[in-house]
Amino acid sequence: MQSLSRDEDLHLEKQTFSYKDKNPGGCYVMFESLPSFYDGEHPNVVSKPFAATAKKDISLRTGEGILYYLVANRLFTTAEDVDSMIEFVNRGNQLFVAANDLDSTFISRLYTKVSNNTNFFAKPGAEEHYVNHALTPDTVYTRDSIAGGRYFTLLDTARTTILGTDSNFRANFVRINVGKGQVFLLLQPSILTNYFLMYKHNLGSLEKLAAYTYGYYTVYWDEFYKYHQYPQEGEFSQWSVLMRYPALRWALWLLVLLLLLYALFESKRRQRIIPDKVVLTNNSLEFVEALGQLYYQQHDNVNLARKIIMQWLEFIRTKYYLNTNTIDDEFIRRLSHKTGMPLADVEAIIDSIHFIQLADKITDTYLKEFYSKIQAFYLNTK
Repeated sequence: MQSLSRDEDLHLEKQTFSYKDKNPGGCYVMFESLPSFYDGEHPNVVSKPFAATAKKDISLRTGEGILYYLVANRLFTTAEDVDSMIEFVNRGNQLFVAANDLDSTFISRLYTKVSNNTNFFAKPGAEEHYVNHALTPDTVYTRDSIAGGRYFTLLDTARTTILGTDSNFRANFVRINVGKGQVFLLLQPSILTNYFLMYKHNLGSLEKLAAYTYGYYTVYWDEFYKYHQYPQEGEFSQWSVLMRYPALRWALWLLVLLLLLYALFESKRRQRIIPDKVVLTNNSLEFVEALGQLYYQQHDNVNLARKIIMQWLEFIRTKYYLNTNTIDDEFIRRLSHKTGMPLADVEAIIDSIHFIQLADKITDTYLKEFYSKIQAFYLNTK
């Protein structure tokens, strides 16, 4: 495939040929006009390669009486796509291709050759002649500021019909019979843009083109190939379907950036997870019970009670940070306030402590009552 001139590139880069584009280089007018030529329904829009779509669409894969429109600046195909297109046409369908450049893989299967140079400087604008004898002999449509297109240099005359010519009367629009169907090749896709069709009576040009396809009521519109400006390389070329939409393109780059940031920060050495510190449990009751069993069995009540007092005072110092050297009214008041115990209950414990510290002997009953007071203190304090 030959590259276009610099001047022509400057013009063609403004043409998207998209069915949604209402700008001069879009094909919105053509797409919206097609229903009036067929069954009143808009064409089915295809956004994947022809072969991939045919594998999933049973109509394209096995159907007949189908028309497929493909409008692009350059047509780049794979061998698989071309095989699928030819098989599609062979069954009795029509493939309408309008492009400034046609892939050599594609046109070689149609025994056709295209000029290496364009007609860019021949006229100040595009000029399309229709040579169908059923039409008026001077059927011609023009529009300035459109680059001239290429033209055919070799055609298989046994199965090719010339339908249109450029300003120099060189064939640029043909119909080629392939099996039971036909392939239409137009080397001037600019005449299908909004800029051309909305000029004077040029919409009639689209009607002349569509007239050759009457009788085909299932219509497809291609939105895949127009976004490929370089030869395809397998399935990876489908990434460009995502890249052509600004929102998806930004989302893709944002995803890549987030993955890079994640890899960067996660690659650093991570601190070992510090296990949760086990909350200290109150083992005072367990200690008192174990110690009490030992002394109670020996009936050494005074010694046992004093051990209970020592453990209790240690508990007060550790948990409530109170000085137990002096156990007076101020101590009782502060202990009651910190523990939430009634003042009378605290006074009862302190009175028992004073008694035990001075006694030489205490009864089992008194020891049990004192133990009950201490146990209630442990259970009910905050």
